[in-house]
Amino acid sequence: MGANPVEQQPKSINQEPKRPKRIGDLLIEAGIITQEKLEAALTESRATGDPIGVVLIRQGHVSDRQLGQMLAVQHNTAYFNVTEHNFDKEVLEILPEEFIRRNKVIPISIDKKKNRITVVMSRPDDLEVLDEISLLTGLRPVPMVSTHKELDEILQQFFTVKQSAAEAMAHLSADIDKGDIYDTDTIADQMAEELQADDKPVVKLVNSLLIEAIETGASDVHMEPQKERLLIRYRIDGILREAMSIPKKMAAAVVSRVKIVSGMDIAEKRRPQDGRMKISIGRSEFDMRVNTMAVMYGEKVCIRILRPTATAGGFEKLGFGEDEIRKINKMIRAPHGVCLVTGPTGSGKTTTLYSCLREINTPEKNIVTIEDPVEYPLAGINQTQVSTKAGLTFAMCLRAILRQDPDIIMVGEIRDNETLEAAIHAALTGHLVFSTLHTNSAGATITRMLEMGTPAYLLSSAIIGVMAQRLVRRTCPKCKRPYKASKEEIQLLRVRPGPQGITLYKGKGCDRCGGTGYEGRLGLYEIMNFDREIQTLIDRKASSFQITETAVKNGMLTLAMDGRRKALAGLTTITELQRILGIDLEG
Repeated sequence: MGANPVEQQPKSINQEPKRPKRIGDLLIEAGIITQEKLEAALTESRATGDPIGVVLIRQGHVSDRQLGQMLAVQHNTAYFNVTEHNFDKEVLEILPEEFIRRNKVIPISIDKKKNRITVVMSRPDDLEVLDEISLLTGLRPVPMVSTHKELDEILQQFFTVKQSAAEAMAHLSADIDKGDIYDTDTIADQMAEELQADDKPVVKLVNSLLIEAIETGASDVHMEPQKERLLIRYRIDGILREAMSIPKKMAAAVVSRVKIVSGMDIAEKRRPQDGRMKISIGRSEFDMRVNTMAVMYGEKVCIRILRPTATAGGFEKLGFGEDEIRKINKMIRAPHGVCLVTGPTGSGKTTTLYSCLREINTPEKNIVTIEDPVEYPLAGINQTQVSTKAGLTFAMCLRAILRQDPDIIMVGEIRDNETLEAAIHAALTGHLVFSTLHTNSAGATITRMLEMGTPAYLLSSAIIGVMAQRLVRRTCPKCKRPYKASKEEIQLLRVRPGPQGITLYKGKGCDRCGGTGYEGRLGLYEIMNFDREIQTLIDRKASSFQITETAVKNGMLTLAMDGRRKALAGLTTITELQRILGIDLEG
């Protein structure tokens, strides 16, 4: 670098370099804060040593985005919100972790053609750090600015909390080899405090497993004791994938750590136990539902990850089309009646019900739910959890809720005739009731309720609609490639091909989808609104086939029809439809 021009000539008032405006002055000029608020923040900043921006955010005078935008003006660069960015691990690893943490600088992209690396910093005018980045990477750094708070959150997410599972296992193995402190028979008495210390290898190992599961999009974590190992598997997009194999000698410590943070009794190893725990990553907090049960070689643990964004967004996010949204809106905006969502376990019924409640939740309505358990907290909605030990069944809670002046009721699941009759009674007395039932199709739902002993005339009077659903894996948008459908696929699609045949899509497999060709899931839906024709068939106790045939004639799409439509649109694949709906895609 050349000599500093200020040092080459005598200093004068006119020749002194122009200093950038202070961040506080910029915020005042923008009308974001007042002089009084700035003075108060400066006083706290001097007392605590925290940067003025951090203090202003803490006091609630400035948002992260407002401060970031003013920092960009101050440093004549661009503001970059790191908390809204999906980071590439390969880019992050181009700089040493110690350097990133020490200087609060995060690499976000590399342009090899232009020989430059874009980095985000809290002080983009720090020339020493920029020079060091250039030396470390051989690339020209292009700085952008973010706030201290946003950078701290990302650093905590990627470096402070996360530790290599292999490294944690190595330390845990060394601890175990020193003695029998992690022995299965003595762990309950000797290791309760040891398993709660954050710096212990077993704690770091469990944290690493859970963070990896969250980052890979897993819905469940399975810890399965085998003869010689503890097998760790993640359920991602409905499919179990092996994630790690932990030596048998570590199994008791890992399982006990999970039981302690979930509020379980680590001394009890024979009876099944239920618990809950939480883990925070950056701004997001993840609630986890935990269950243990004894199997041949120890205790099996299943951890359900309840994601805070799972129920966010409208019906479009769940895979509903315009016509389906119109049908479901007709059901959920009825003044009274029973709306049912059906499907097997894991088909997304609860998510759909929560989305329905969010859609119609207003301050004028009293909405009460009965769940087992309460999976997601819903603002403005009264949620109740059943407890069989205390005698609080679905039916008992439902009868009690009717004395709470509800407008809308959600019953997590109809499991018996008592609950079904209570739900129908609530609907006939002017309430809108939502619930779920385990049946394979909308038409089969009527047959199932008749078999439960409910009179047909009550069903035709109270039920206003049934929606059956399944979840299929979505074709990865990054590696999706077109191909010509085979004769067998055309037959399954039940469409007449044109001269050029039919083009379908499948994922090739990439880093984004973990080589599977799929990323995320979407719903297949079968929505049956009860019109007079359907009600008449129910009164006559018609078969599920007759009811379905009539509904299709009146415009209903079956699950298979919806699946074929989404495969033709490139949203999923024929292979995935066959896995979920059956080899011949009947319906």
